[in-house]
Order: sequence, then structure tokens, then C-alpha cells
Amino acid sequence: MPSFAQNSTECKISTDSLINIGREKLISLSIRIDNNSDQDFEGHITPVLPKGFGLVADQPIKVKVLKKTHIFYPFKFIVLNNADAETSLMVFQLHDLNNTLRTQFKTSISMLPLRATELTVLTPSILLKQIGDSLTVNLLIRNSGNQVEELKLIASFPSDNGQGKNVLQKDIRLSPGTEQQISFRKIINRELYQLNNFYINIAGIYKNGDLFGNGITYVQNASANRQFVNAEIPQDILRRNLTNQISLSGQNLFSDSQSWQLNGTGATQLGHGILGFSVDAYQWNSLANRPLISNTWINYEGDKKGIKIGNISENLESFINGRGAKIYTRADEDFHGLEAAFVQKSYNLLGDNLSYGYSAYVKTNLKDTIGRELNSSLIFDYAPLEQSRSILSANTVSLLNKRSLLMSINIGGGFSQDLMNPDNIKPSLALGTNFSGNWQKLNFSSSNFFSTAYYPGIRRGVLQLNERISHYFGKHNTWLGLSLYSFDPAYQKNVFFFQRNYSLQRTEAGWAIPIKINLNLTLTASRDQEKAEYNFLQTESERLTAYRLNESINWHSTDFKQNIFFSMDNGFGQNMNGKTELQLRLNATWSNSWMNLNTYLQKGSFLLAESYYSGLNKQRIYRFSISPSFHQYFWNKKIRTEAGLIFYREALFGNNTTYTVKADYKITPKATFYISSYVYQYRTSFANSSFRSVQAGITQKLPDPRQHISGKKGNIAILIYKDNNLNGIFDAGDEPANSGTILVNKIIFIVPANGTIQYNKVPYGDYSLNMPLQNGYQIMPTHIIIDQKTMKINVPMQKSGNVTGRIIINFNENKSLQFNPSLAGISLLIKGKDGMIRAVKTGEDGDYSVYLPEGTYQAYPDVMRLPEHIYFDGEPVQITVKSATATTVPNITLKVREKKIEVKHFKS
Repeated sequence: MPSFAQNSTECKISTDSLINIGREKLISLSIRIDNNSDQDFEGHITPVLPKGFGLVADQPIKVKVLKKTHIFYPFKFIVLNNADAETSLMVFQLHDLNNTLRTQFKTSISMLPLRATELTVLTPSILLKQIGDSLTVNLLIRNSGNQVEELKLIASFPSDNGQGKNVLQKDIRLSPGTEQQISFRKIINRELYQLNNFYINIAGIYKNGDLFGNGITYVQNASANRQFVNAEIPQDILRRNLTNQISLSGQNLFSDSQSWQLNGTGATQLGHGILGFSVDAYQWNSLANRPLISNTWINYEGDKKGIKIGNISENLESFINGRGAKIYTRADEDFHGLEAAFVQKSYNLLGDNLSYGYSAYVKTNLKDTIGRELNSSLIFDYAPLEQSRSILSANTVSLLNKRSLLMSINIGGGFSQDLMNPDNIKPSLALGTNFSGNWQKLNFSSSNFFSTAYYPGIRRGVLQLNERISHYFGKHNTWLGLSLYSFDPAYQKNVFFFQRNYSLQRTEAGWAIPIKINLNLTLTASRDQEKAEYNFLQTESERLTAYRLNESINWHSTDFKQNIFFSMDNGFGQNMNGKTELQLRLNATWSNSWMNLNTYLQKGSFLLAESYYSGLNKQRIYRFSISPSFHQYFWNKKIRTEAGLIFYREALFGNNTTYTVKADYKITPKATFYISSYVYQYRTSFANSSFRSVQAGITQKLPDPRQHISGKKGNIAILIYKDNNLNGIFDAGDEPANSGTILVNKIIFIVPANGTIQYNKVPYGDYSLNMPLQNGYQIMPTHIIIDQKTMKINVPMQKSGNVTGRIIINFNENKSLQFNPSLAGISLLIKGKDGMIRAVKTGEDGDYSVYLPEGTYQAYPDVMRLPEHIYFDGEPVQITVKSATATTVPNITLKVREKKIEVKHFKS
């Protein structure tokens, strides 16, 4: 796009007025010089480049233009890593031989935005020494794109009590082509120290919420004094909703309404597996009353197989809840390979009512290496209350499982039989699809499901369509959504429905606006239409159509200690009487480190059911609620207090107020006593009532199942010392090691200043000790047998040197037997003066390298393990090793056996 020059009529300089740059790094232009004067022109072109762009050749560019002519000059420049996608100006100046500016031309540069941010964890593993250590996770964030990025960095640590998560966040602004090192720090307390090992998850998020990178840091307790932990027990087994604690509490004790409750979950090692349990028992008033026992079970799992007995609750295509047994196998950490269960429908584990019926199911998960998956279940249900028995098959097939495209289909069906009329059998069918993906900045999803009226699943008689498409415009996200839901089930037994033939249609459009990195605004406009039939004194068809706008604001402080959420729905709806009603609904939350405040306000009917009840009572819907709560720690966090109030006003039903207080006292690191009380008051124009309750209890944390090992155990003290006189005995002249690390069965310990590590409650057995070369010292691999309650052993560290050498094979191509010529994996034995034999294997070229303590050795091949037809008939090679010195061993020659040649003589 040529353009006219600026500031001169005699000489002009021009080029493209707009330079569009894509992904290329080297850009070429043609610069035109017009000389309209009566004299030849000589001078030079001086380019002035904005930040992020560089010159290729020596500048300035010398030019010579004859009078009344023009000429083109080529010009190239490069795009540097710190180039910014924002439009910038490049200037080309034309000077004469006196360096006088004659004219100039300005061109705009427009770059295709490139987003490329990288997150690197600089500390992938951390060793803990003691309580009070500062745990530091270092990250490197690099912006390889061409636009300024506002980024959130989030690190998820275990919480201070070892349960749940503690999230830390840092916000940074990073220019193109730059990098920044970020550190997260946390002080290790006793609870975290007792975890033995854990992971810290790190995530990097763009301002619009997109993830640009993640990583983990593995933290391991390497203290010199600690208890045995069975690292072979899978962590995922221990994390399945098991708090590993038990609580006993009493409410309104010594009164006519007293009650007791025992609840908790935990796990312990049993044999080669894990025995998990859950208990929730409630005893009201006298012990003569039958206790209510729910959510109570035991589960044993080992070698990826398990059995569960007690209360069984599964949310499948049909809800399973009751008492029974379940067996399963696990294909991997996330999926059960096969599962089967039989459940009698009784909420109370000790209940004697057998008339609720029973259920049984089998389900399986199959998954291949490219992500395709089949989830299938077969469910039988016997339901006397519904006067039916049914069988249901539900199947989900994942057809596509790519990063940018996911697709699955649901196929189900079944039969229902009337128990009173066995010939009355109703077939049913269910179909569904799920489809989602993205293309460039466009995201789309579609979720659909249909089932016939007698389908014996929880989605009986349902039509559900959910379609959504969204697009990013810069950092702003916009979307359109359409949903349809209808519900009209049928049963063989004549079931009364107060509401039936229900449907909801919703169309919405939204805009998410990231105002700042920690402040977001969302606007959503919608049209909702609900329809249903109500059976009261007569059947009535009702409808509610509403047009609404939702405004939501979400803010949090940079340290995540304060959060504010505000959401308001406002609009108007046409109720069942045909009248237009103003609608207003507000929900707001403010929370910080010691207080939470929630408030709710609603005027008008937002649901068809609300509109129906409002019309019956001739009273407009009005609701208001406010609930502040406070919490604080005292006495070095041994005491935690809570207090709260909940006030709720409902125009139809009056007011109620609830006051709550609670205090926890940590008796020991694993035992907590708590007491709580609440007062509930209910007031209307017709009646007043109140209720008070006091509850007290104690919570005990249970032993870590990885530490609770059955069988005999011993305590072992291991002294690591520098064996300066190389006699293998801790005596005069030797000194304890004061640094380094040692491995006991692959468990790492940091050697303390006194050189002694203490390992307690270690199961009897055989253990190996290893130490990699450190500061010129190493220990030889050692095996110890723990068979006593208390043991102490001394392990020498000896100065070592590096020994290298090569094994070669000598053979005759014509006479040698056929053999494997590979030199890899040949075993070389090295024997010391003490008689200890060490082994090392060769690499591809027959090379070997090993560190040995100072001393003299003999080296020779392991003749019992040599390849076929290869032998060694030489003398052992003598080796002298000195610390901090490399020793090269002469080549060790192997030979190949020769063929037996039979010579025959012929008589003449």
C-alpha cells in the first residue's frame, strides 16, 4: 500500500503504510525514493524501529537518486522475542550528505497476537528436615508471545491441619519476551510434617481463566528421626473420603431428648491390603430404643480387588441405597474394572422392615490406550411400594477423546413389570449424546437426553437439550445458550402427581468481562418459560414467562484471604393470571480470614411453583435472609471459636432466627474436644416457638494406615561415619558424618550433625542401605536384618575414586565359532582385600565405570555369565584406587572358542 512522503516536495520516501506481520520472523520491504528536483540526490536512509524489532544489515542505507527519477531499495528487519502485538510505528528518515533531515515516512506495524506463556517448576522435589522449615517452591514464568499478559499463579498446599487444601496466589504482569522467577513459601508445622510426603500443585492461569501451564512439586520428609511409613500403599486408596478420625458426641445430655452420635472414617493396613471403614450411628434417648445406623460399612481392598459390606450408596442410572455387599476390581487408579452389588432397601443398617424391596447391579469400565471408553451397567430393581420389578441397561460409549473434540453417546433401555398384573410389561428406551470441542477461540458443547415415560431410571420420561457456544474476543468471553427440559414420567401403579407434564425452556446470552486480574464482571440476559399441570381441586395448566438480566461481580484479594461475590437478577415475568410482575433477586457474600457475611433478597416469583403458591395465597413472594458468622483462633491455634446468626423472613410463613456458637480445644495434636449450642426461634402472627440444644464431643485422629503395620517392629539407630583409616570399624581417627543423604529401602534420610539417623517402629525384615557418592565419600551397599526391638549399627563412609576400563573380544573370523558380538551387559567382578566382591556391567562398547573406596582390588569377568562360546583365560587385573583420582584399567580381553577342524588323510 504505497503512500506519499511527508515534509518535503522535492524528495519523497515511501513504503507500505501498514505492515501486517503473522508468525514470520524476517520481514522484507521495498522503500521508494522519489527525486523531483533538478539535481541528483545523495544521502542515506535511517530506519527508527520500535522496541521488539531489530535490524538485519548495517545501517544507514546509502542512496543515490538521479534527478527526476525514483528508485527502490530493499529493507529487512527481524521480529525479536520481546515484540509487542500492540500497533506501533516505524519511521524511515531520509538525510542528505550533510546529515540534514530532508523528509521522513511513518508506517504502522500490526502483529497477529500470539499467546505463548510457559511455566517451569524449578524445584520439582523438596526434602524436609524439621518442623519450622520454610518450604519454598520456585517457578519460572516466561512470556514467549507478543502481548503483555496478566497472569494468576496458584499453588495448592495441604492445609495447616493436613486435611483439605490451602491455596496461595500471586498475580504478575509479564511483557513479551521476558521471564520472571516466582516463589511460594510456607512454614512447615507439625501436622504437615507428619504427612511424611505430599504434592504441591501449581497452576498458571490467564486473565480470562484459561490454563497456560501446571506442574507439581514432590515434598518428602527426609528427617533423620522418624517413624516407618509403608510407601507401597497407594495414596488414592487412602484419600477416598476417609478423614481417618472418629468422633463421639452427645446432645441435650441428661434430659428427655438426649441423644448420642458416633461417626468417623478411617483405614488400616491388613495383610497386603487396606481395610477401610465408615460409621454413623445415632442413639436417641434410652438405650432401649433401636439405634439408627447409616453410612456404615467396611471395605477391604488389595491387589486391585475389593469387597464392601454394610450401607451401599451408588448414584447410577438408577439410585442405589440400602444395606448389602459390593465386590469390585480396579483397572487403574481412576476406574473400577468390574463391580457388582446386592442391596436391600433399608436406610437403617439394623432395620427390620424388609418390605422396601431390593436392587442388584453389575457395571464395568473398559478403556483403551487412545482414550475411548465404555461404561456399562445392568440394574435389577424390585420395588413393592411401586408395585413393580424392572431391569435396566445403561451404556455410555466414548467415541472421540481428543483435546479439541469429545464425543460420547448414551444408549439405554429396560422393562418394567406390574407385580399385581405380571402380563403388564412396559418396554422403555433412552438415548443421549454429549459433544464438546473447540476451534481456535470458539468453544461449543451439546448435551442431550431422551427417555420414554416408563424408563426405570432416575431420568424417567425426560427430554433434555442443552446447547451452548462461546467465543473469546480478546480477553472477553461471550456465549449463547439454549436449553429445554421436560419431565412427564409414568408408573404402572397409579401414582398421584401434584405437578406433572412439566417443561422449562431457557435462552440466554452472556458476556464475561475481566476488569482486573482479580475482578470479573458477568452479564447474562435470559428468557425463561415454565409450563406445568397442577392437580389441586382440579387440573390446571399454568405458565410463567420471564425476561431477566443477571449481573455478577466476583472479586478476591491477591492473597485469597478476602472474597466478595455479588449477583443480582432483575426483570419481569408474566404470571399465571396474565399479570406482569417485577422480579428482583440479590445474593451477596463477603468473606475474609475471620468473618463471613451472606445475604439474600427476593421479590417476585422466579419459579412456576412459587407463582402458583403465591396465587393460591394471594400473597406476593418476599424473602430476606442475612447470616453473619465469625471465627477466631486463640492460644497458638489450640482453641478455635465460632459464632453465627441466621435471620430468615418469608412473607408467607413468618420469621425464624438461629443463633450458633462453637468452641474447639486441641487437647493433643490428634485429639480435639468441642462444645456447641444453638437456639432456634420461629415467629408468625399466629404462633411463636423456640428450641435450644447443647452438644459436646471429642474427635480423635486415627493412626496413619501406612504407619500402622501389623507384626513385630524394632527401632534402629544408624551411625554414618567417615572411615578415615579404612578398616571398617568406628575407632580412633574416625568421625561421624555431618551431612549427606542415605537411602534405607529407597526411603531418603538427611544425615544430621551427629551422624546418627533414628528409624522407629520398623517391621522386622531385610533392609538395604545405599548412599550415592557425595563429596568424595560413599558407602558400599549394605544389607541389615532387623530382628530385635532395639538395634544400633555403624556404617562406614570411605573416600572413593573413579575406576574406568573396557572389555574387548579377540576372535578369528575364519576359525571362531558363531557368537554374539555385543559387548553390552557383560558382568565384571571386582574383589577387594576384605573379600567383598562387587559387580559392574558394561555398556554398548564394553566400557564400564565404578566408584570404589581407596585400596587395591582384582578385576575379572564373571565367567559363569559370559555369552555362549566366549571365555576368559587371563589373570585378574590388579587395580589401585586413590580418592579423588581417576584410575584407568588396562583392557580385559575375552576370547572366542574355535571350531574343531577334522583332518582326513587319503591313501594313494
